[in-house]
Amino acid sequence: MFISAPIFGAESPWYLEREEDNIDVYIATIKGSAVKTFRGVVTVDSSLKSVLSVIADASSYPRWLYHCKSAKMINFVSYNEVVSHVVTDMPWPLVDRDTIIQSIKTQDRSTKKVTIKIVSKSGMVGNLPNTIRINNISGLWELTPLHNGQLKILFQMSVDPGGTIPKWLVNSMLIDIPFYTLSNLRQIAKEPQYQ
Repeated sequence: MFISAPIFGAESPWYLEREEDNIDVYIATIKGSAVKTFRGVVTVDSSLKSVLSVIADASSYPRWLYHCKSAKMINFVSYNEVVSHVVTDMPWPLVDRDTIIQSIKTQDRSTKKVTIKIVSKSGMVGNLPNTIRINNISGLWELTPLHNGQLKILFQMSVDPGGTIPKWLVNSMLIDIPFYTLSNLRQIAKEPQYQ
C-alpha cells in the first residue's frame, strides 16, 4: 500500500510513502540538496538490549541491513562509539558503494531512549576496486522503550550515493532500504544470541 500524505510538525515536510506490515516509511526533501532522506518507524516485541546487540554486531549487517554486502567494525573507540566499514551491493550494471561510518550512542537516563548518531568518516580504509566511496552520509537510530514492554524503532538516513544512478532506482531504494531493514531487524532481534 503506497500513500503520500504530509507529516506536519517535522522540521521539514515528511510524506508517508509506504505503510505495510506495521512499518511506516517517510520521505523528505533536504533544503538546497537533490538528495532526499528517509525515515522508517516500527514497533517491535523485542527488548532494547536485543535490538542494541544486533546493531552493535557489524558482522550481522549483511543479514538484515538491506543490500549490505559486507560490514566490519574497524575501530572500537568506546562502548558508545565505534567506526565501521560497510559495502553496499548495487544492482547490475551499477557499481557497488562503500562507506566508513562513525556511530555514537547516547541514552536518556529518564526515558531510557537510546539514540545512535551516524556520520561518514574519511580515511581508515583504502579505496576498493570497482567501488564508489560514499563520503556524505548522516542518520540515526532512535530506540524508545514503551510502557507495554515493546520497543519503538526509528531509522533515519540521508545519503548522497555519488556517481550516476537512475532517479527511479534512487526513489525505489529510499523506500525499500528502511522497509526491508526494519523488517529484517525485527526478525534477527528474536534470535537467541541477541537475547
